Amino acid sequence: MAYRFGNGSIKKLLILGLVSLLIGGHRAQNIMSVAPPETDNSAEAELASFKVAPGYQVELFASEELGIANPVAMRWDEHGRLWVLCTTTYPHPELGKKPDDKLLILEDRDGDGRADTSSVFADGLHIPLGFELGHGGVYLGEQTEMLFLEDTDKDGKADKRSVLFSGFGTGDLHQTINSFTWSPGGDLYFSQGHNIYSRIETPWGIKRANRAGIWRYRPTTGKLDNFFDWSTASVNPWGMAFNDWGEMFHKANDPELFYSVPGLVEASNRSYLPDIGRLEIKGSGLVLVRTKHMPDDLREDLVIAGYYNNHIERMKLSADSSGYKAHLVDPLIISSSRSFRPVEVNTGPDGAIYVLDWYNPIIGHYQASVRHPERDKLHGRIWRITAKGRPLVKRPDLYNQPAAVLLDHLKSEEYWVRYQVKRLLAETPAEKLFPHLDEWVKKLDKQDIQYERYLVEAAGVYESHNIVNETILTTLAGGKNPGARAYAAQLVSKWNDRLTDPLRLLQTLVNDPSSKVRLHAVVAASYIHRPESAAVAVQAFDHPVDKFIRYAWDKTIYALRPYWEEALKKDSLRFNKQHHLALIISNDPPGWLPAEKLFHLVELKDIPPGVKNNLLLALAKAGNFSHISYVFRQIADSQDAAMMDKLSALQPTAIPEEIVQTVAKVLSSGTNTGFLAATLQLVKNWDLKQSADAVSLLVQDTRTDPGVRAEGLLALGRLQGSKAIDLLKAQFQDKNNPLKVRLAALKAICATDLNTAVDIMYKEIQQPPLTVDRIKEFITPVAGQSGGIAAMSAGIAQQNLSPGLAGILLQALALSGLETPELKSKLDEIVGVRNTLPASYDKAYTDRIVKAVKEKGNADKGEQVYLANPVCASCHNINGKGGRVGPNLSAVGRGLSPEEILIEVLWPGENIKEGYKFITIETKNGELVQGNKLWEDKETFTVLNAAAKTIRIEKKNVRKAEESGSLMPSGLLQGISEEDLRDLIAYLSRLGLNDE
Repeated sequence: MAYRFGNGSIKKLLILGLVSLLIGGHRAQNIMSVAPPETDNSAEAELASFKVAPGYQVELFASEELGIANPVAMRWDEHGRLWVLCTTTYPHPELGKKPDDKLLILEDRDGDGRADTSSVFADGLHIPLGFELGHGGVYLGEQTEMLFLEDTDKDGKADKRSVLFSGFGTGDLHQTINSFTWSPGGDLYFSQGHNIYSRIETPWGIKRANRAGIWRYRPTTGKLDNFFDWSTASVNPWGMAFNDWGEMFHKANDPELFYSVPGLVEASNRSYLPDIGRLEIKGSGLVLVRTKHMPDDLREDLVIAGYYNNHIERMKLSADSSGYKAHLVDPLIISSSRSFRPVEVNTGPDGAIYVLDWYNPIIGHYQASVRHPERDKLHGRIWRITAKGRPLVKRPDLYNQPAAVLLDHLKSEEYWVRYQVKRLLAETPAEKLFPHLDEWVKKLDKQDIQYERYLVEAAGVYESHNIVNETILTTLAGGKNPGARAYAAQLVSKWNDRLTDPLRLLQTLVNDPSSKVRLHAVVAASYIHRPESAAVAVQAFDHPVDKFIRYAWDKTIYALRPYWEEALKKDSLRFNKQHHLALIISNDPPGWLPAEKLFHLVELKDIPPGVKNNLLLALAKAGNFSHISYVFRQIADSQDAAMMDKLSALQPTAIPEEIVQTVAKVLSSGTNTGFLAATLQLVKNWDLKQSADAVSLLVQDTRTDPGVRAEGLLALGRLQGSKAIDLLKAQFQDKNNPLKVRLAALKAICATDLNTAVDIMYKEIQQPPLTVDRIKEFITPVAGQSGGIAAMSAGIAQQNLSPGLAGILLQALALSGLETPELKSKLDEIVGVRNTLPASYDKAYTDRIVKAVKEKGNADKGEQVYLANPVCASCHNINGKGGRVGPNLSAVGRGLSPEEILIEVLWPGENIKEGYKFITIETKNGELVQGNKLWEDKETFTVLNAAAKTIRIEKKNVRKAEESGSLMPSGLLQGISEEDLRDLIAYLSRLGLNDE
């Protein structure tokens, strides 16, 4: 160490450089992401690592011996052949080498349960992540494009490549379009991930999807729609499944599982779909088991690929009002091999469950270098799970069969058969199909218990050809099974433009005894672009409403807004009940709606409390003095703190005297602390100077709740400005006051007299105890004020800070995640820290340190450097110990080379991962917010600060916003000796190398 002072403070400072690993370019992960390679990579060794659930067995279906390497997707064809998409190019092409990913066809010709031949259907592909067979070819997602591959000369290899759509985003290589799946009605669904932004030109106009979402493509019309964008139903959806009644589920490439139906509305408003169950940790892909080969206990369960924890997971579905819930049960497979990476599961023609195994000790590309030598590019497996003692299913001959033969297979118990048949019928010429299909439907036995399910299958065939069959629709709408009636609502959504009276059908379905049917009817109404659709959909609220229906309603009413709002302006929309209008407008009441109309709606007895509250706020915004007073009385009578908070955000042009009098009564006699605090927030925001005396009395009463006093001090600073300085200083300097009260007083002084605030802050932090946490508390109000950091820097010359205190202050600033270069430089000078490190990346310096790490690095000493500061553990976790603000460092040595770790520690701005962009926001009231920008839309910024606190700021309150660099402050390791730096990097590089 070049220089030491205090109690190891420089060592404490240099550990803070590790924050760059939290926030900078590569995010280190634990052994689940970056594991040691297996000593034996054989399929036999991997099979031996499996612990299989009782009653099941696992066999190898195919491996690298047939060319399988890094498989990402698989699909079956009608011959019983398994098509497998492999990408050895991922995560990045090798320099000077053209991408050559492949789509393979595997076949088990001798029927022994193991593939024996392999052929290449398409090669020269560039990191494709998904595909599906259909219409005589292959739909395939490759980076920015959705392709259609055809084998026109029937030699078993694609010779024609058409681009159906282009413009899909590629911001993240493992989140490009994937998971292609046919719906029961012939729509092709696929998804994209969190860092993808797509702009697609279609025959129906430009289609956009920002961040994660799910796409739906209708081949007969060329229409492309998206759902759940802005990552509102997982940050990386991967895998979809449909039940026998056409209800969709999708899996996040994270723990969550979703029932998709409530969000299948073409609307751009953002709201987060509630999940229906979770794995303990990440997993992707799912299959809904429907085969007689599997025992009854497994049928209708969801089986999921647990790539992260090396499991094949299992979840049980059960009804939950209009939707479902799922709970995790014991897995089918647990593997002790960290290279077992199941990424997809699928039921085969024999009823077995097939598992696509990426087989790799390293997954992803954030967790480890894209050039990491231990990325496995040679292996890939497909495993076959069968039930012991149960016969396998015999695959029917589907190839080249006439429509009449294929149609009878729609009655099969095997979902695999029905899926293949409907895919084949979707590409059958109309003249060869519909005479047989019409006849098949007529001959169905109406007394058959499966009659309505068979009709649903037939309806799906009509849908796949974009043909309306109103007779089937009417029959299903009046069906006995709620699933049939729910599917009828789906048909209405798809066929509405050619139906005689679609809203008449939905009128019945939205009032159905089954909440499931009502949910589907609300979703279907969003597709009928007429004002009356809103009047029909709102009738769902005449019955019990759950979270799924409410979610669908919010999106539906948003999608229909252009139609119902125009009709309201013309007073041409009629409702069954008066309060239906209140329900329609409550989420976002039109600004043009007369206050008297709002007042009338608020006074209705049948509206739910949440709806009434929204209308009250709209009335306060649109109304006159009497209306504002009325709203305030309603809130004051209910003591609703949340409503008072929302009211305080409004900015009325004038304040009725009645409100001032009511505020005085609340402040003098209120006992509801939450409501008192919210009222004080309103006093501050509305600048009710008449309330200053009441606020002053309240904050000086030590019997008052500290949170209320703190809010009152902030209000008093706003109301009285410099007149309140003496009282504010007294409250700050009174050490009997709770810390919350003292800090609020300091923050109020900052907004009025920044120099005074800096002076008393410096005096305070020189008092014992001299701890990082305590000093961080007192500098935060000053640093968080516009100009505060500059004032701290200017005022430091008048202070007589010791080197030890200056070092602790440096730590506090670093832990705050603040960029303070001038102040830091002055503190470094007091500490005696010399500028020993290059200001930016220096290859010669990096090579010298890395060479020293390899030749002389002492990891044990480096561990002591790390442990010298408890601040590290508050951020990072190593082997189960420490904080969880950022990534686990337990295996950072497996993921990054010593050179990469050094760069991340010394120059955090060199590699900034998307989603970790540093932003500085100055609000109009002078507050300063710094952190990672998580989200930005037209109305708000959402920021994650260094304390892992999420802050939402409305743009209307923002004076200035600037993006730059990394949340990790630069230069935190200045003063470290090369010896300590060498040993620290040696320690970090060792982490994970010895894990089993």
